[in-house]
Amino acid sequence: MEWLKSVHFYRKVPKDLTEATLAGGTISLISSIVMAYLFISNFSSYLQIESATTVMLDESQEKKIQINFDVKLHHLPCSFASLDISDVMGTHLQNVSTNIVKVRLDSSGRTMGRAAPTPKKIAHAEAKAVNVESIPKLSPEVDSARLKEAVKAKRLVLVNFYAPWCPWSRRLQPVWEEAYANVMRTTVAGDVLMAKADCTGVGGELCREQHVHAFPTIRVYRRHNHISHESYVGDRTHEALEQFIASNVYDADHGEAVEAGESEVGVIGEGCGVRGLVLVNRVPGNFHISAHSKSHSFQPGKLNMSHHVSMMTFGRALSPTMFRLLPEDVANAHNVLANTSHIATGQNTTLEHYLKVVHTTYELRSRRQLDTYQYTANSNNYQDGGSLPAAVFSYDMSPMQVVVKEEKKSFASFLTQICAIIGGVFTVTGLIDGLVYHGSNTIRKKMELGKHM
Repeated sequence: MEWLKSVHFYRKVPKDLTEATLAGGTISLISSIVMAYLFISNFSSYLQIESATTVMLDESQEKKIQINFDVKLHHLPCSFASLDISDVMGTHLQNVSTNIVKVRLDSSGRTMGRAAPTPKKIAHAEAKAVNVESIPKLSPEVDSARLKEAVKAKRLVLVNFYAPWCPWSRRLQPVWEEAYANVMRTTVAGDVLMAKADCTGVGGELCREQHVHAFPTIRVYRRHNHISHESYVGDRTHEALEQFIASNVYDADHGEAVEAGESEVGVIGEGCGVRGLVLVNRVPGNFHISAHSKSHSFQPGKLNMSHHVSMMTFGRALSPTMFRLLPEDVANAHNVLANTSHIATGQNTTLEHYLKVVHTTYELRSRRQLDTYQYTANSNNYQDGGSLPAAVFSYDMSPMQVVVKEEKKSFASFLTQICAIIGGVFTVTGLIDGLVYHGSNTIRKKMELGKHM
């Protein structure tokens, strides 16, 4: 085995031939501390999982994309809130109700219960080609003072809030007058009043007090109370109106009428929470929430589309566990509009959000994939005097896809770095030790030589 000794790279010097110095011990201690620090830092880095991001063309074959949302409109009742979808391919869907939940909110944002997904259909009297101006105006016009007097004197008061320019108001007018004439010939005539209020004329102040913005609105006043939040929502025929009066004239409570679907009770400043999901084409488009009704017209400049976005995401909804797996930058861009409020500052103000959506795939080390979407949001508002305002969410799908992949440093790479650290520090400190040792010896010898001279 003597031949093995001949290939020994690290031959030992006898201890008697070595010399220990104070400077060398200090340098050795410092080098040990440096090596320990670098070892711990690299070991910590080895244990961490890093993310590598690449950008490529989106290879998704899906033709639809899911949008999940939760939007609260502070001043738009659910009975008028309509969610519509349109895109550049010509798609236009109005009052979408599938997978949508509407929740009635009071002025403080508290839940009052679920609203019907779609408005109740109202039967109208057969339209006739008559001159509205020639119809006898039998029912009295009221303003704030007259309404208070009538409510004090009558057990049941119905007021038709109308606008002359509104086609639905014009259609209701002959029906209202006929019903009034018939009721006045019944035995309950002394306990009932059917009146009307022109919201563009003498009844304008009364309409503002009663928060009427849709025409026609028929308010029901009971118990001698001139502040009412009960609205008649039954059929607009003289038979239905007469039947409602006959059934409610001596009924001090609105419970039976609400249960029968003939009336509904709201509050001042009632709003609507709209939440759910919609499937849209993967092309530029928008979905918007606005006021819409097949039996009402809306007063221009009086609709307020201020809203609060609780949630707005794209793609399949992620569970809390899956969401926690996403990198921080991806998670931050997943629900950008969450918990943001947007206030309309003027009349007929449309609030629009421009969303740029990017498909994102996160590949875990376990070979599991999470498909989600990031987006950026820019919000703006504008006033359009010619149309009704809306809360608009415009989206545009990016043709690129972001792939984020988890990566961990290999053990071989970690071992190579540790060897390089130990060897490098050992070599450098050895050079420093040699420089200090030989330099100090040289200086000492020169000083001794100077003394002898």
